[in-house]
Amino acid sequence: MQSAPGSLTENRSIIHRASVNLERDEPEQGPAQAVALAKAHGGYAQQVMTRGAVVRIPADRLESFLAAVPALGTVENKSISADDVTEAHRDLKVRLDNVTRIRERYLELLQRATSVEDTLKVEKELERITMEYETLKARLQGMEADIAVSTVYLDFRRPVRPGPVGWVFYGLGKAVKWLIVWD
Repeated sequence: MQSAPGSLTENRSIIHRASVNLERDEPEQGPAQAVALAKAHGGYAQQVMTRGAVVRIPADRLESFLAAVPALGTVENKSISADDVTEAHRDLKVRLDNVTRIRERYLELLQRATSVEDTLKVEKELERITMEYETLKARLQGMEADIAVSTVYLDFRRPVRPGPVGWVFYGLGKAVKWLIVWD
């Protein structure tokens, strides 16, 4: 999802997710078509099930992908969420920068260590700092991947077709809804 210059979302780190429930006569064919549509929008399949799929779409192409989804079937429900992770993203970057500087200082201390005891102490701290560095780096890379690529959950089902008696209850349900809720 693109933001206009000067908009509230400019320079924000946002993770987008969408969920779409579709009805179609042959729901088993929906996932394959969803994957093909995702690939056409620069995405890929993360998971494919008998009547559903989870696809990953570049964030800047999410809107065009969602606009094309009705070609897969009748959209019964669609929800889109945007999780603003700007502060957490910024915090991870700052923490990683700090740990990187500390790690570099320990590497310098290791070069200047004069005794075995000093070397062992510095190596022990360097090992701890390196573990923290690797953890923060992996978390930051994972978050940046989630920001860059949106997740879309697609669920396919067959349309409900009431039988002869079912139409009576369907009509009764519509009538009750009309009496209670006026659109």
